[in-house]
Amino acid sequence: MKFRIFVVDDDRHYARLLSYRLDKQDEYEVDVYGSGEEVLDHLDEDPDLILLDIMMPGIGGMETLRRIRDERPDLQVVMVSAQGVIDTAVEAMKLGAYDYITKGQDDFVKLDTVVSNIMEKVAMRRELDTLRGEVTRKYGLKGIVGDSPAMKKVYRLMQKTLRGDLTVAIVGESGTGKELVAKAIHYNSDRKRGPFVVVNCAAIPRDLMESEFFGHEKGSFTGAHARKIGKFEQADEGTLFLDEVGELNLDLQAKLLRALQNREITRVGGNETISFDARIICATNKDILEMIRKGTFREDLYYRLFQFPIQLPPLRERGEDVLLLAHHFMREYTKAHPDFKSKHLSSEARKAILDHSWPGNVRELKNAIERAILISDSDEITPSDLMLHEKSAIAPWTERVGASETTNGTKAQPEASANGIAEGEEEDEDVPAVVLSSESDDILSLEDLKRQAVERAYTLCEGNVDKAAVELGIGRATMYRLLKKYDLKGD
Repeated sequence: MKFRIFVVDDDRHYARLLSYRLDKQDEYEVDVYGSGEEVLDHLDEDPDLILLDIMMPGIGGMETLRRIRDERPDLQVVMVSAQGVIDTAVEAMKLGAYDYITKGQDDFVKLDTVVSNIMEKVAMRRELDTLRGEVTRKYGLKGIVGDSPAMKKVYRLMQKTLRGDLTVAIVGESGTGKELVAKAIHYNSDRKRGPFVVVNCAAIPRDLMESEFFGHEKGSFTGAHARKIGKFEQADEGTLFLDEVGELNLDLQAKLLRALQNREITRVGGNETISFDARIICATNKDILEMIRKGTFREDLYYRLFQFPIQLPPLRERGEDVLLLAHHFMREYTKAHPDFKSKHLSSEARKAILDHSWPGNVRELKNAIERAILISDSDEITPSDLMLHEKSAIAPWTERVGASETTNGTKAQPEASANGIAEGEEEDEDVPAVVLSSESDDILSLEDLKRQAVERAYTLCEGNVDKAAVELGIGRATMYRLLKKYDLKGD
């Protein structure tokens, strides 16, 4: 399949010159357009590369570039500049152009090199698309977007999981899409006609976990009014996905190990041994090897579960995948809400998205895009609409929609809390006001109060950082920062 190149230049002589030089390469197919408006009308013909003149009548090269980046952020554009507009060409690169060449015979050597490098990338993308197609026979990779080298490695590993029935362990930070990968593996495997059963190990109370896994017999404990079929039986001939497997306590780890070794379970309160045939896929955002060293995770269970590990990269290591995902989320949201179909990211917003570290990964990006669509006051979404550098997205949101006003239009005054401190006077905005009862009459500093709140929440939640953060009403990243700040050991 040939590579398709669009040459866009109102100088017909120079356009023909470029076309002739590129046409000599058998693998290139070249189309020539005389204006930005003309090439924009043909983007649906899927070019692999656009050579775009900067100085043209009509909308001009820079505006054409902006519109191409809005519509096709994955399309490579090389700017063609006269000697006097090099600064403009450099500015175009900041807006997303791949490179620039100057109009002159001497720069044809650079043209050959630049085009060759781009076509190598295009060839890799085509290979990736073929690979994705092989993995995507039924369920596909809906929601899994990206063509970075890191994601290409993930796709290859996913493809290899389809060759057998090994236990797969998907490892990655929160929000990287572990469940999507698990679903894609299941629905493209030989077990696709069987059930896909999910167990969130972090969401089930510890005293009910064994019943959830293995089921129970009627009367086996208080409240067991009828027989219950556990997740292992439900997943028979299908796939059992154990999400957040690092949250399992040691007692249940031992029982899970026996079930995996023998492929048999016994319901709580029962005597019957029940065989099951399910593929196990697990996921975690914890460092399991560190947990093994601390004695909180069984080493023998690790070798059972981590037969085939897949490491999902955080969004900050996926390069321009972040823009592909941003546009994907915009398309998905505006498809469901057509009133917003004219919304688009400004060049400044795209740069802000690329520069942000995304500690919440894909989940954070999706929330930011959907929120920005709703709160932006114009069709163009700006960096301020994304609210990427706010400690809390709640305060700026309420300020913008007038939530700080009372029903009669007057500004609401802060109310004093039980400890005499007005809301909003906290010296650390990302920590909620917390009132602690104490048998001591000593006056504690705000810092001591906050430290006690964090330590108590972490202890009561038995080291579950996510749960402790929810209980305190703060973000997960903030919880980790405070654990480190106060030298409290958080896994």
